[in-house]
Amino acid sequence: MNKRQKAFADEYIANGGNKYKAAISAGYSEKYAKAQSHRLLENVGIAQYIKKRLDPIEKRREITADDALNELISIWQGDTQNGVSKTMDRLKNGEIVKHIEYEYTPDLESKLKALDLYLKYKSLLSQAQLEKARTEIKLMQAKLEVLQRGDEESTEDKLDELLNRISGELDDID
Repeated sequence: MNKRQKAFADEYIANGGNKYKAAISAGYSEKYAKAQSHRLLENVGIAQYIKKRLDPIEKRREITADDALNELISIWQGDTQNGVSKTMDRLKNGEIVKHIEYEYTPDLESKLKALDLYLKYKSLLSQAQLEKARTEIKLMQAKLEVLQRGDEESTEDKLDELLNRISGELDDID
């Protein structure tokens, strides 16, 4: 990868994925940037360099469902939150002219929204667990009915009937 390609990759990251701005900033002509900047991203060396630079950033930003739920609970409980405010100058290619980090306490509306989202999530989990339990009960009832029959059906016939009934129950649920 040459210097201009590296500059393109760095500018691409800095400009939030804007390949046109990145190409211009890296020294490519405007004509090339408009028509061909996508080719730079297809270059294996450039793509690998961008991925290598972005991977650690993405890993730091990964969020799990537990993290999200804990954050909702924290907001609902009114814990102090951290915020960031940035002012950018669009005439200077999005240069950040003001960066402020601050703390705040969630207001009542934010607390209620967080609680609502949390309860919706918990409700979805509860519904899925309830549906699973109902399915298991239906399957056990079908199995019990087939096995309680005292007729002279062979075990193989009983198992076939049970499997057919179970698959029918599952089809009804879907």
